[in-house]
Amino acid sequence: MKRLYLFVLEVTPMSLGGTYNPLPSHLTLMSRFWSDLSPDELAEAVKPLFRQTKSIELIFGEAAMLGPKQVAVHLVENTKELKDLHLRLHSLLNTRGVTYTAPQFVGNGHKPHVSRREGEQFTAGHRQMAKAAYLIEVEIKGKDHLRLIRAKFDLSS
Repeated sequence: MKRLYLFVLEVTPMSLGGTYNPLPSHLTLMSRFWSDLSPDELAEAVKPLFRQTKSIELIFGEAAMLGPKQVAVHLVENTKELKDLHLRLHSLLNTRGVTYTAPQFVGNGHKPHVSRREGEQFTAGHRQMAKAAYLIEVEIKGKDHLRLIRAKFDLSS
């Protein structure tokens, strides 16, 4: 059975096992992809990558509108550390036979950003440490896209 997933870096902490619609503030590390792996199998496959990853500083830029739906976002600087983590995760997932729903937004097309959420205000130049990554499974129930937090990976300091 194919499952729909994504990986995010923490901006606002989320609860392991929690269900969100929409997610709290986060940086999408890997856009949605389909996989035959169970959440546990996928978490095991990426655990070594996240275990060797240090916390990543997120440097916020200007507000923008992205994508076909013109979502309001805060751009985030694509630092060497952020780009390297994305590309290593991309390479690892490619060896697991995943299919990306929007391949133009992965690899060299990855554009780091944090979607704007009510009650959250980030200004250009804001800096914040991402200390965790999350594996999220997406369940589509009609118009609702439920995001289930399947695994949390603490990044070393």
